[in-house]
Amino acid sequence: MVDSIRIKLALWFVCMVMLLYSVDSIASLMVFKISLMRSVDVGLEDLIAEIEPSVKTINGKPSLEEWHEEAKGKHPILATVQIYDVKGKPIEEYGPEGVPQLHNGHLRVRTDDRSLRSMFSKIEQDGKTTGYIQLQVSTKPQDDAIEQFFLVVMVVAPFIAAGVGICAYLFSGQAVKPIERTLLMLRRFVADAGHELNTPVATIEACLETLKDPHKLGDMSDDVFRMMERASDRLRHLSKDLIVLARIEDPESEMMRSNVPVKELAESVIAELGTIARERKIELVVQPIPDVMMYGHHESILEIFNNLIENAIKYSEEGGKVRIAVEQKDANLHITVADNGVGIPADSINNIFDRFYRVDKSRSRDVGGSGLGLSIVKAAVERHSGNVTVESEPGKGTTFRVTLPLARVGT
Repeated sequence: MVDSIRIKLALWFVCMVMLLYSVDSIASLMVFKISLMRSVDVGLEDLIAEIEPSVKTINGKPSLEEWHEEAKGKHPILATVQIYDVKGKPIEEYGPEGVPQLHNGHLRVRTDDRSLRSMFSKIEQDGKTTGYIQLQVSTKPQDDAIEQFFLVVMVVAPFIAAGVGICAYLFSGQAVKPIERTLLMLRRFVADAGHELNTPVATIEACLETLKDPHKLGDMSDDVFRMMERASDRLRHLSKDLIVLARIEDPESEMMRSNVPVKELAESVIAELGTIARERKIELVVQPIPDVMMYGHHESILEIFNNLIENAIKYSEEGGKVRIAVEQKDANLHITVADNGVGIPADSINNIFDRFYRVDKSRSRDVGGSGLGLSIVKAAVERHSGNVTVESEPGKGTTFRVTLPLARVGT
């Protein structure tokens, strides 16, 4: 699928470039042709201005015989010089053979496979028109140049198309990398989600089979119901976290923002999770929280505090400590959650924010959770134009640091 997208992108790019190349070539050819013809016209105008004073009237008709006799000894006459009477009848012609026809203006004519450019001027004497002088010059060199230009354009076109195609294919490879990563993440997400859902579903199915058979149930009824309750709780938490993550990550979703009381929110989360910490004999060490307001999405900020603190409690050993610090520095809110628990190996640090990623899968099953907590934290932080970092050492604990702008920033 990705290869097909890559090829289509490359082909579209080649087609667009070649279309632009064709338009540019046609425009350049027209400009080149007009420029060449203009240079011919300027030459004809200058030549007429030079020859016209040499026209003599002989027997009442214009003539250039004297000019011709004088000019042919100096240099060859490259242009066809013609003299016509007032009725447009040819009288004299000098130089290369031309077309015996008086043309009105700058006209191009073809005769005997030759292209000619002509220009004429009136011959006047005592205020009366006595005839016309016309110059004709071959435009074969210009025609050849135009033809060569066209051939070069045609010959170069395939090489340009090939070069653009190679470049387009290489660049499209870079363009589709995000698509490849997205597809890979989607496949991994579907597989991980299916695996996460399969465990509680299998548990519920097994419990249902047990309930169907009274002989198997016996004294196990309480255990069966507790297993079903745990499995259903896991499904509920997983579905809730999936919905929260999807809503936060969706750039099209509208997140209603308001002034969030940071101290009140943080203390409510700490109070709620304090019960779990006490059950596990884990001490929560909380520094004084500043009474500040943050402009943001209440639910997302709540998820940041809840998931970081809950994660620290889960992965702390019995009798451990979780330190929580919330500070205001400049225009930013800094949240630090540190534990002295099991820590994270260096090779897993870059993956802990991925969906369903678990450093120690066997331990993760014991402590519970959906595997989406840190993914939600990162998505919520980025949605508020903040950043999150983590430092950890196996056996010594982990520290998460979050920086969020207090003012109206981001989307």
